[in-house]
Amino acid sequence: MARAVSVSALVCLLLLLGTSQPAQAAAPEGPQITVLAHAGVEFGLDITTMGPSGESPQTVIKEAGWSRPSWSADGSLLTFGSYGEWSGEVVAVAEANGPGIRFFRRASLVGDHPVMAPDGRVVAYAHKGSVWLLNVMSGSVRRALPSWPSTEFEPSSFSPDGSKLAGTVGWLGSSAVAVDLRTGHVSLLAREASEPVYSPDGSEVAFIRWKNWRASAVDDGSPPIDELRVTRVGTFPRSRLLRRSHKLLVRPSWDPSGQRLAFIRTRVVENGYDDPKKGDALMAINADGTCLKRVYSDPETTLYGSAWQHGPGREAGPISC
Repeated sequence: MARAVSVSALVCLLLLLGTSQPAQAAAPEGPQITVLAHAGVEFGLDITTMGPSGESPQTVIKEAGWSRPSWSADGSLLTFGSYGEWSGEVVAVAEANGPGIRFFRRASLVGDHPVMAPDGRVVAYAHKGSVWLLNVMSGSVRRALPSWPSTEFEPSSFSPDGSKLAGTVGWLGSSAVAVDLRTGHVSLLAREASEPVYSPDGSEVAFIRWKNWRASAVDDGSPPIDELRVTRVGTFPRSRLLRRSHKLLVRPSWDPSGQRLAFIRTRVVENGYDDPKKGDALMAINADGTCLKRVYSDPETTLYGSAWQHGPGREAGPISC
């Protein structure tokens, strides 16, 4: 499954396949959504930023890797995957107002996604059955815990205070959990759930629930039944349904105001098929389940996830409908 800059000013970014050709980006202000998109070129994806209604899309990083991007809480740092004159995909970090991109060859990505800590000092990523933490300042890497609780853990979000890492455990019958990085304690966020993402204030978690195939592994050729849900953090409560769809829903992301979410809706043809397709739609919905809207779609473009840029003045607020 999938992936997705926006910047106050991303300047002089490198074309990532060894050409060192710079790409200049303007300095969009206000609310922005980052999308990782593949427009049909032979190799590589572009990172594009746009306004909350899909306005003024512009590419800010060309030829990125396949791992979806993640922002720091103040919107100053963006992490994503990158290829270059080394073996495989590695973690890269771009400064919103900095000189370019830093590549961390010690931090290898193999089908997983880097997640930026709120303070921008650390990037978490899964590798070889464990979770590792990259120190953005020094470039050093270490295991997040001496023994990670599960070898099948895909991280998706830090808690706002950076103490917990939420992610998906397992594939069939998966669960959304949070791991305390100080103690190793694992808390259940939701059953039959994937891709948990903390709200900006940490009080809630949004997640995706596959209602049929992911729990049963029975592929009867029918379309998927996917749900976007939100649950409160704490004593395990019932979640509330925001959207149910017979299309694949992936990569929820909170607006900095906590009042709306973005996600990708993929036109899969049958249950169990989870790869993105051309014509995917970037969608948005209020956190109370109202005012669903299509933000962006292009018949020749495949979308690999979305991520709101955080920081002061970046709040989009609720959708009016």
